Amino acid sequence: MRKGALIGLDRNMAEMEELCRSADIHIVYEVVQRRSRPDQTYFIGKGRYGGLKEVLAESPVDVLVINGDLKPSQHFHLENGLKVECLDRIGVVLDIFTSRAESRESKLQVELARLRYQVPLMKEWVHSAKAGEHPGFLGGGEYAVDVYYNLIRRRIAQIEEELRSMARDGDLRRGVRKFKGFRTVCLAGYTNAGKSSLMRRLTGEEVLVADRMFSTLGTTTRRMGASKVLLTDTVGFLKDLPHYLVESFRNTLQDVFTADLVILVVDCSEPPEEVGSKVLAVRDILGKGIMDGGLVVALNKVDRDPDGLGDIVSMVNLVLDPDHTIIISALTGEGVDPLLKAVDEFFRPPVVVRFTADNTDATAVELSRLYERHYVEWVEYSEVVKVIFRCASEDLEQVMDRIFSLPGVSNVSSAEDC
Repeated sequence: MRKGALIGLDRNMAEMEELCRSADIHIVYEVVQRRSRPDQTYFIGKGRYGGLKEVLAESPVDVLVINGDLKPSQHFHLENGLKVECLDRIGVVLDIFTSRAESRESKLQVELARLRYQVPLMKEWVHSAKAGEHPGFLGGGEYAVDVYYNLIRRRIAQIEEELRSMARDGDLRRGVRKFKGFRTVCLAGYTNAGKSSLMRRLTGEEVLVADRMFSTLGTTTRRMGASKVLLTDTVGFLKDLPHYLVESFRNTLQDVFTADLVILVVDCSEPPEEVGSKVLAVRDILGKGIMDGGLVVALNKVDRDPDGLGDIVSMVNLVLDPDHTIIISALTGEGVDPLLKAVDEFFRPPVVVRFTADNTDATAVELSRLYERHYVEWVEYSEVVKVIFRCASEDLEQVMDRIFSLPGVSNVSSAEDC
């Protein structure tokens, strides 16, 4: 674990402390300078910068963590002047991503995000080298930095092409699933909201569950019981993410954009104002359009007896206007049955069909087809087979043609839900 010092402009550094914990950075001390805005050169003021230099000489650390987003020039002056690695908020996030990536696609997405993060930094180092400031901490001088910058640009182009190919493969897989009648539900939400715990609760299968940010980086898909519903867990969100970072994970987020239903998991044990901030962050990342219909909000961690739950429910309904808002605990199972019912109702086709037919091989084949492609609600076997099932309106004519061809068919009816 690396030793770090945390630098901020106010004392509200809880999220950054949590990010550092997830990045295996042990914060040994914090330096706070109250300012309304960052200094253009050093992020902190020149006087506090000089004091920090003395502190680092007495108590050296492996990394200096900045609670904010550094401009390239600020990053250059801090790192070159203090001779210690500097990480801002996005730099810490990228360190976490790098340690979590497992699949080829995840590793490429992380590498792309890191390279895009480094491009403006390299531009600053090249600019400073040509201006005669001779950047020394990264080493190599003007020529090395300039060459590295060009290598980054070429590598970005290579990764983008490979990710486009993977995206086409992903589109093909999703198309095959849809053709086979599978419907998709995607878990989305702020990092560490409990998405993986909920996935394990809903599917009964083991997935990685950890009390740390970004424990899930790629996507994991499981089948929900015996149904034809596939549940996907995705990378957690973080507020104020730069556009290039979201774009780097476009392939992963595509599972959210193309899902038939999104379950937005929200940690309701946090203060209402914090919950509100995170809900807005998720909405901004996904885009308002993706949340118009097909959205269920799961307010998780109710087992922690949260305060202001009524206010949180009202805020969520006002901001997102979901189909359902359900209070749950992925840990204890409270509220999971209503959540499953909401998913079931969302995918339940509108047309109810009833029929009776002789108990023959032909009827068995048709019933198997109904189970495979539609939604069978009830079957009774005797000398005859009585069936109640549901189908989509556009499938009704074709389904009825097959039913009327069955031996001994009778009592056929269909009606659409109001």
